[in-house]
Amino acid sequence: MGSIGASVRRAFGPYERHVSELYRRVFIDLESLADCIQDWADPTAICEIGCGEGALAERLCRDFPDASYLGIDIIPQLGRMYDGERAEFRQIAAQDLAEERSGQFDLVVINDVMHHVPVAIRADILQAAKKLLMPGSVLVFKDWLRRSTPIHAACYVADVYIGGDKNVAYMAMEEQRELIASVFGSEAVAAEQSIRPWSQNHAFKVVR
Repeated sequence: MGSIGASVRRAFGPYERHVSELYRRVFIDLESLADCIQDWADPTAICEIGCGEGALAERLCRDFPDASYLGIDIIPQLGRMYDGERAEFRQIAAQDLAEERSGQFDLVVINDVMHHVPVAIRADILQAAKKLLMPGSVLVFKDWLRRSTPIHAACYVADVYIGGDKNVAYMAMEEQRELIASVFGSEAVAAEQSIRPWSQNHAFKVVR
């Protein structure tokens, strides 16, 4: 069964894309994230883990016109909102892709995925990202921070009751740092940046 949010958006027919962008912008400005990624990387081969319907894919393909892009997810109909021709989408787990294409990407992006992943396999996802990366290349890791604020409560409602994820579990800043360090090492974070419009959007540049 699909989420309530997806069903409602599809009811808007030709306006679904516009409605989806407006809804997403309440929580994150993807243009701000795209600008951040441009500052941090100059890739030739991009992999986005948990690409969803392709909103960030469109921006990455626009900003890096000479780079290949592969978006992966375990959901059906991934990339269906992508408007373009350059992106490739595959329904496959990150761990399985890492076995196929080890060391073939110089940018891996994980955006607002980890709070939907069971705690027990979060490190496995990051291990897969590390394996996919060439030595010296970049992971951009961005996930919603757990903080006691009204917008955090709104995000929880959106994820659980609109997005349909009853098991969503956010991490505090220090938990995110510890997760990254457990896989990439304590010195791997090369830069950090808040992403508009909320401080709960915090991105890490992690060097392989």
